[in-house]
Amino acid sequence: MLDTVPPHLLTPLTPEAVRWHLPAAEYGDPDAIEVTCRVTAASVEAAWNTVKARAAENRHTDPALHRLMLNIHVEGLDATPAGCFLALYVSSRGIHDLLHARTGARFAEELSKESQIKVSVADCDSRLRWTRGIRCHWAEPKPTVVEPDWDAIHARQDAIIDGRTVKDGPQAASERLLLALERRAGILYTTATWAQHPDGLFTAWFSPSNARRLVELGIPAAPQLPEHGPMVGFTLTDQECHDLTATVIAAGRAPQS
Repeated sequence: MLDTVPPHLLTPLTPEAVRWHLPAAEYGDPDAIEVTCRVTAASVEAAWNTVKARAAENRHTDPALHRLMLNIHVEGLDATPAGCFLALYVSSRGIHDLLHARTGARFAEELSKESQIKVSVADCDSRLRWTRGIRCHWAEPKPTVVEPDWDAIHARQDAIIDGRTVKDGPQAASERLLLALERRAGILYTTATWAQHPDGLFTAWFSPSNARRLVELGIPAAPQLPEHGPMVGFTLTDQECHDLTATVIAAGRAPQS
């Protein structure tokens, strides 16, 4: 037995249901957009009714398309540079699978041909999320994540470590030291805290293995242990940070991977 779309959802496609995603710089006339949306809605609605009626007539020779058309309803359109994507109500998971298979592709082809507008079924990841009453629609593409320019970042860090770029501020000496430890000695800190002391006191915590390496470098501070956990801390003044940074640079150890 066919599911069929609930009667209260069988409303005509209106111009307001056509969502505009094309660049405003190229399509900036609101009146022209309004007319285009009205014509698009009317054309797709008429084509939908024609394709649905034709599918009903051919239900014995093409039962899959008839079943699909009886169980989906267009709720809107998303106009994008790649064409119009259908926003659809789909009655069940089985129909949704049919929509994203060859039957759905044939349906979109017939609708495009009949309306003279390129319409497509949007890619949708909801097939495994709901079993009934699925709404399948186009989603705004997520912005591409830009990979940081690590070469530029490392070049700036090296300039700070070597003193070619001088940072101001109460934490400049300690931040330079932490960069030098990471970039020149491969020693990473776990956490760091600043005391806002006139001498620039700050405490950095390291793993036991890295703490041993700092002791070997001659860090001018006594190691301290926390109440809980295996980390080892060192409290340094600004001047001690400058001195240890010079030691790390002189040691010239390559960063560890």
